[in-house]
Amino acid sequence: MSLAHGMSLPGLLLGLSLLLSACSDAPPPPLKVQVGQPFPDLVVKTLDGETVTTQMLRGRGLVFNVWATWCAPCRKELPSLQRLQARLADRRVVVVGMAVDDDEHRVREYLIDRKVRFTSYIDPQRLMANEVLGVRVYPATFVVDADGMLRWIVEGEREWDSAETLEKLQSIFEKPPEP
Repeated sequence: MSLAHGMSLPGLLLGLSLLLSACSDAPPPPLKVQVGQPFPDLVVKTLDGETVTTQMLRGRGLVFNVWATWCAPCRKELPSLQRLQARLADRRVVVVGMAVDDDEHRVREYLIDRKVRFTSYIDPQRLMANEVLGVRVYPATFVVDADGMLRWIVEGEREWDSAETLEKLQSIFEKPPEP
């Protein structure tokens, strides 16, 4: 089969595949937030449409998860975040989700169906996810200490209530005793 300018379909496909493979070798753009820096105050919507800021969470440890209902790794990860919230509830640590879906009703129904009860927000235009945090992959989780400092970034799925992860979180949220 020949296309315009005498290029064949197999030639076009080969060229496209080479171009795409060359693009995949480029490093992803950097996140817009970095470990060791203050976590930004995000302006987000509740699932009821109210606009709030994450500044109200200061003074507590925060596990802030950016996810979507269409993201299979996100869906797989949510139950472990719910179990983590249950384990950390008495330690002044809160798990918060921010869905990047454009339909808050779909997000609400999804969370209800799966009995996910931690606080959840929605970022339908992905302004906070993309413009403020610079999320590159879903899920993306930002662990923030009680002083508002970003201490750990996890890109991709994780089992949040595994022994290894709980140990890492404990090292972040447990401040050493005063001398």
